[in-house]
Amino acid sequence: MTPSVVPLSMKADRRLIRAPFMTPFSNRRMLWITIAVVAILFASRALSNRKGFAERRARTAEMSAALRDGLLTREMISHMPAKPGAIRGVAMDWGLGGGLATMLAIDDGTVSLYLNPGGGVIGAGTKPNVAAAATRFRAEAERVRDQFTAQTTFPKPANGSVVFYLLTDSATLVSPAIEWTTRAGSGSPLAPLNEAAQELMTQIRKAS
Repeated sequence: MTPSVVPLSMKADRRLIRAPFMTPFSNRRMLWITIAVVAILFASRALSNRKGFAERRARTAEMSAALRDGLLTREMISHMPAKPGAIRGVAMDWGLGGGLATMLAIDDGTVSLYLNPGGGVIGAGTKPNVAAAATRFRAEAERVRDQFTAQTTFPKPANGSVVFYLLTDSATLVSPAIEWTTRAGSGSPLAPLNEAAQELMTQIRKAS
């Protein structure tokens, strides 16, 4: 299946990236997830010579960056009823191909995936399998909360690395960076969280 670039739209209820994700957790699935997202990012760049596309791509990149900033500064959850100390949302940044993928799961059921530059998913949490995977993602993050520290700046991770974020009403907690390929047996306490993140990405794909 040829990946398609899906522009972010705040009016969209659900925009799903079509790319060949695999279901069982394995090195093969990690490879296909990587290929899929890199293909979308590079497809976006390849189209940049078309008339008007560069401007649309720039606007989309700006929107993705603004959504990420609104998430990590907690503006996105500021309207929600307070739950002092509770984790309101979990997010992941994945650096690859010179771009950035940001995935989030909020405790109100919101699940989204932003690609910068170009493309994304908004509103995938309405699908039961996505919602279940998002619940597991948030639960795994809660389990390793002691691995996170409060920070106020959020640099993008290096190519091939992922960083996780916990959002509370009053702080954004950040994990150490790990490799995208980190999995159970590696010795990293964040490996189960990374696996849960990849499962959530898989379920977003399968919901299309």
